[in-house]
Amino acid sequence: MIARSEAKLCKFCDLPLPNMAISLSLIMIVSLFFPALSLGASQNAAIDGAKKEAKFVLYTAMQPEDSTKLIELYRSRFPFVDASFFRAGSAPLLNRILTESRAGRFLFDVVSGKVSDLLLLQKRGLLGTMGSSELAAYPNKFRDKQNQWVDIYNNYYTIAYNSQRVRASEAPAAWDDLLDPKWSDGKITLDPRSYDWYFGMMTAWGAKKGGDFMRRLNQQKLAFRDGNVLIANLLAAGEFPIAITYAHLVERLRTRGAPVDWVAVKPLVAAPISIALAARPINPNAANLFVDLVLSKEGSEILKSMGRVPTRSDVEPSAKRLDAKALDLFPLHVSSDDMDPEDFRKSFGLR
Repeated sequence: MIARSEAKLCKFCDLPLPNMAISLSLIMIVSLFFPALSLGASQNAAIDGAKKEAKFVLYTAMQPEDSTKLIELYRSRFPFVDASFFRAGSAPLLNRILTESRAGRFLFDVVSGKVSDLLLLQKRGLLGTMGSSELAAYPNKFRDKQNQWVDIYNNYYTIAYNSQRVRASEAPAAWDDLLDPKWSDGKITLDPRSYDWYFGMMTAWGAKKGGDFMRRLNQQKLAFRDGNVLIANLLAAGEFPIAITYAHLVERLRTRGAPVDWVAVKPLVAAPISIALAARPINPNAANLFVDLVLSKEGSEILKSMGRVPTRSDVEPSAKRLDAKALDLFPLHVSSDDMDPEDFRKSFGLR
């Protein structure tokens, strides 16, 4: 029972209320009606902590220009942190993290790369939980329910065509249209490492329908070329009439006057690039500041300026046609260990 001397009366209900309860109530009111104050206090605490840590380490499989731009932004905002990053391809980076963890070494604060790799790290218990206030700006389909990863931008796999060789009215309007005999004998080009597209289609359509489509597509005798940037440029040069490649690369060339275009097929497989906190970050405060910055509107605008298609809901893509809200997107959220590249290679007779 609370003594009268240790309590105050509730003005509206005439019931005794302990001093502690009043304090907690005030905190709740401030948090509910003045969230900026709470967020500001939280960030100030993170800044103070980051000053003491003085370091930050990013492991990334993103393109060098993307990683460099984001790190430069971070350094300009938090010059008291010695920010560095290690970049490698998806497979080497994943192997490095797994090897280090088996040896009991935890050397990074934040990791970014293909979501399939982050899903594998999540399975192994190597990701932490993000508490960033910026997460609310990301649609549920682009983030983990436990907030252990979030997609920051997408690569859309689409059907593209050279508009000088193919009229818009004759271009394939759906995936099954690629099976028309007129597109056989090397008229369709594809990167021989399009594993995300392959497993995205197989996941969206199921093993039976997807498998039948891939078998019949292989009968078209595709022309394989390394790299989607190269494929987009070869398409623009007219070397191939049709390509399965990234929509944003084709859209960029189209806006520059190149004779190329792409189709909003269904499903449009999206291969996400994501970000996550380490389960055991060396510099947790510096890490949280980096995640907040990358997920912020400013961070998404940086990615957009690099030609990426951000997933943040209040950042419009460089071209309206790339807006996720207007497309039948199928984000591929499948762990790397559930995607065997050999399945793709066998389907298309590749070694």
